[in-house]
Amino acid sequence: MEAWARTIPNVQFICVCVESKQVATSFHRMFNFQKVINGYIPSRGYMPRGYGQLGCSGFIVSDREGCFVSRKTAAYLDIGEAAFEYVESLLVPLIAAPIAKTTSANDKSSSKSKGDPKAKVEAPASVGVDSMDDEHKECTNSFNKVIQNPSKENMRELYGILKSHFDHEEEVMKKYFGNGTENGQHSSSSTAQPSSFSSLTSHMKDHQRMLSIASSELERVSSCSLPGK
Repeated sequence: MEAWARTIPNVQFICVCVESKQVATSFHRMFNFQKVINGYIPSRGYMPRGYGQLGCSGFIVSDREGCFVSRKTAAYLDIGEAAFEYVESLLVPLIAAPIAKTTSANDKSSSKSKGDPKAKVEAPASVGVDSMDDEHKECTNSFNKVIQNPSKENMRELYGILKSHFDHEEEVMKKYFGNGTENGQHSSSSTAQPSSFSSLTSHMKDHQRMLSIASSELERVSSCSLPGK
């Protein structure tokens, strides 16, 4: 979004964190927001109704009158870079000038690292839970092993670490945030299911997509491997 905001000044880009001020502040540092308006909701009761937490599941786009052009664009984890191209295709009719394909300073640094065998994934900022922070570091280390050596063994290890972390993270979210209930209260019903717009549901879908991508890549690498390798 920051790259868009620097390139398309007549469009307002807004990032609203639905977790906490701490996470919003981490995002601000992580993505070096300068042009993007970055904010957060003060409590679970302010969770946007009808949207919940989109996360990697798309963008909400409205015109200058506040009318929705899209309530949820395609997810990056589903269609890759085409997800961003789709957002741009929605913006073009809404603005007078065409979107310039320029590269921001942030994009230059990120594109420079693409394909660089020495490039490394950085661990995310602390989420305030020691066990989660430790697992995020473990995931990061495993990702970097795959970047340096995308062997079948390293990819199988990464898949297992991700699967274990995602399962644990979802358990923690259910315990502290409930099954999609508001105000962070755990549902009293043992049969309650996450709301289709809850932060838990969105997070679980992102996890499922990432595991699906990892599994497909592992199968691809395994099919290319020589017997016994």
